[in-house]
Amino acid sequence: MTRYDKGQEEVMNRIDLKQLTSGQTLDFIKKAGEKPFRAGQIRKWLFENGVSDFNKMTNLSKSLRSRLNEIATVTDLKEEISLESEDGTLKFLYRLDDGLFIESVLIPDGKRMTLCVSTQVGCKLNCRFCLTGLAGFKRDLTAGEIVDQVIKARGKADGGRVTNVVLMGMGEPLDNFKNTVQALKIMTDPDFRLVGVRKITLSTAGVAPGIDLLAQEFPKVKLAVSLNTCDDAVRDDMMPINRKYPLKTLASSLARFPLPKGRRITIEYVIISGINDSDEDAEKLKRFAFKFPSKINLIPYNECQEISYARPSRRAVERFADILISGGHSVFIRESRGSDIMAACGQLRKTAKT
Repeated sequence: MTRYDKGQEEVMNRIDLKQLTSGQTLDFIKKAGEKPFRAGQIRKWLFENGVSDFNKMTNLSKSLRSRLNEIATVTDLKEEISLESEDGTLKFLYRLDDGLFIESVLIPDGKRMTLCVSTQVGCKLNCRFCLTGLAGFKRDLTAGEIVDQVIKARGKADGGRVTNVVLMGMGEPLDNFKNTVQALKIMTDPDFRLVGVRKITLSTAGVAPGIDLLAQEFPKVKLAVSLNTCDDAVRDDMMPINRKYPLKTLASSLARFPLPKGRRITIEYVIISGINDSDEDAEKLKRFAFKFPSKINLIPYNECQEISYARPSRRAVERFADILISGGHSVFIRESRGSDIMAACGQLRKTAKT
């Protein structure tokens, strides 16, 4: 074993405090033989002040700081690149401790500051319209790595506050279920004050068992499904996850998901010229969307050199929307933000070499 490997093993045996809820932090402090108020001090350093170095937590005793360095660690994403779009969108490239990279995107919209968060390095699902899957799957993010994207973004946001979080970045959140749910619990912990539960949306490509499990473990989150076609044969090719969980199975899981009064599941439909933008496609979606309470976001495809799909005309998108509206559906045409810096829907992947 090299000195580096030994050092990494020692780090892995320490507790990452950004992966703990407030209650779990308190338990950790008590087991370490410290007084309970120390948990609140540490919590403030990590989640309000953004400090990850125990030695800089000056209101802790020297003995406690030394002890924490021995038994604990803190996830600290390293910003490699920050790009700003002409529309004000910010894209961040973060280096992880093992040298891999992830991206997240901060989208300003008036008083709203929405952060698009990644949950994996790469993605296993290989959706044909999405750049993330082209580089393959490397690993799941830890809960601490997911949460730290929010903490880091607060330092860049106007007013120092992220108002909304969407789990729509790199990876499939429900394929990293345990860490994603733990991150949601931390983000919405009232002691941490990161973001309100009603301001978080989780988007899935259609992992039906994960939807059912989310209904049991964390049903408070808003749910979105990346649908993109209501034809099983087309979806099998466009989104291989459909071969495992076809539309009928997916619709059943979505229909079972518990919703508070007035809340609907968001259907995300990336509309691609010549693939899923016909009148027949619209009629199929119009019928499918009645299987559960829903609203529909139409997202004109964001073109990129690596993928041969084409963006439909504005007229085609509006015609598609009109067919859905005629069926009584709530429809929104979403113009993606940050496309000039490759920060729009389907464009995220690492932009630095490891």
